[in-house]
Amino acid sequence: MREALSKILASPVFSNSARMSRFLQLAVERTLEHRGEELKEYVIGVEVFDRPPSFDPRIDPIVRVEARRLRAKLKTYYESEGCHDELIVSLPTGCYTPVFTLRQAADRAVGPATGTTENSIAVLPFVNLSTEPDSDYFSDGLTEELSHGLTRLEGLRVMAWRSAAHWKDRQQDLREIGRQLNVSSLVVGTVRRSGARLRVIVQLVDAASGQVLWSETYDRQVEDLFTIQQEISASIVRSLKLRLAGTPEPGAGKARARNIEVYDLYLRGRFHFNKRTREGLDKAIQIFEQVIERDPEFAPAYSGLADALSLQVDFGMGPLQPNEAMPRAKAAALRAIELDPTLAEAHTSLGSITGLHEWRWAEAERHYRRAIELNPGYVMAHHWYASDFLMLLGRFDEAFREMDIAVRLDPLSAALNENVAHLLLIARRYDEALEKQLELQELDPYYYKCYTGMGRIYIQQGLYPQAIEMLLKGRSLAGDVPFILGALGQAYALDGREPEARATLARLDELACERYVPSSTFAVVHCGLGERDRALDWLERGCRRAEVTLPALGVHPVYDPLRGDPRFTAILKQMGLADVLPQQHSA
Repeated sequence: MREALSKILASPVFSNSARMSRFLQLAVERTLEHRGEELKEYVIGVEVFDRPPSFDPRIDPIVRVEARRLRAKLKTYYESEGCHDELIVSLPTGCYTPVFTLRQAADRAVGPATGTTENSIAVLPFVNLSTEPDSDYFSDGLTEELSHGLTRLEGLRVMAWRSAAHWKDRQQDLREIGRQLNVSSLVVGTVRRSGARLRVIVQLVDAASGQVLWSETYDRQVEDLFTIQQEISASIVRSLKLRLAGTPEPGAGKARARNIEVYDLYLRGRFHFNKRTREGLDKAIQIFEQVIERDPEFAPAYSGLADALSLQVDFGMGPLQPNEAMPRAKAAALRAIELDPTLAEAHTSLGSITGLHEWRWAEAERHYRRAIELNPGYVMAHHWYASDFLMLLGRFDEAFREMDIAVRLDPLSAALNENVAHLLLIARRYDEALEKQLELQELDPYYYKCYTGMGRIYIQQGLYPQAIEMLLKGRSLAGDVPFILGALGQAYALDGREPEARATLARLDELACERYVPSSTFAVVHCGLGERDRALDWLERGCRRAEVTLPALGVHPVYDPLRGDPRFTAILKQMGLADVLPQQHSA
């Protein structure tokens, strides 16, 4: 039994999950020592999850949540590398004492069911063999663009770049990568750039067997990059011709850069945009503007500029106020559509802008739907349609469906998984939201939003000390992000720590002298302090500035204490939400 435990803990399913391993090890060891009766929620919470002696399982569901996740992980293990294990360890529902059973011989003969769809592919990051410094942007950009071009092929499910990039600089068996991404084919390769010369080696691999289906080496001039991308896409289509016959050429209808220098600069902009940091977005905006100056006809640069400006405002990371940044973003998105009406990215950008900033909800939905029609494989269209439109209008069932599509296309994206947890929070499904945030913590323990997200959930559950702990952890990773400070000030206030709440308001005032700080961050602190009129003053100010965070008022539980106040209802009406939200939110 201990040998079986050791094998489980050493597997990829458990090796990167310290808490799950501690949980399983404690349960197995206590059972083998005939001390299974000690496996109660309190003991597990204190010994495994480091809860204090005052831990009360009735109000903190951590053990129940983690037990569900442990059962799911064991199921995953026995469907993959443990499919031939003779001894099976399971954790029955309703208890924490493991059960050991022998697998039947017939069961051992059956391999794991992958559930992989036939028409599915992932483009893994090409290995950068260039000797030039800071050249990763080129190899990453090449593979990201190739991946995005393939999304336009009808009938092919393409894994999003962010999930495929999870394996950048990692050595791992291709069959295991295919299993984890749930795809049938993988594209792998290397890029070597030396001055004007370019060598690209590409292979198409069957994910189940590891067999190379097609391989090619391109020794060309750098200026031939566009042709190389076309030839790679065409070869992939030919290799899968039985499944993809009659599909359009990847990238059809997409405006092209005038020359390779402009395209090279555009790839640099995408590289910095993908970092999603304050510095990264600043740099991306500067580079996209340079691209547009050099090639005013290159539509993707305008779309990239629109998204970078919008995210700066959405994240509270930019120097501009919403009424300065968002009109610039809209102008860029409109220009992109003028240059290329088939560009799904630009329609997605415009959907977000017309919804969040202009509150023209019907027009926003038309743009989202058009983006998905043009490119059903474009992850951001499904993502933003769910989080920036459907959720805000209280259409939760539709939002979950769109988010599910996005996650299936990009399962390892920390941002997407955090948005699923946020949607669960907005839907008042707090235990499930916490479970999702804990999963995200294991996926990316350095992603600050998994901690701040847990903090917000704990606030709604009335667990204010735990909320403060998580929000401080997130702050230590991300710095003084206004949204973190707002939630932290609210938690301090609700925990009776008024001096700390006032100090947080003072810090927000300081930040507002340096850069844009959303009015809602001040409002939630005053709401926590019980100062309804001051909270409403700030929300009305935000409404006058058409801040993109304001539409969340209609559905976010943090604003429940204000519902029914005539001033609050007037704000919802001004945003066009009072008549479209479900009654419980608009009242």
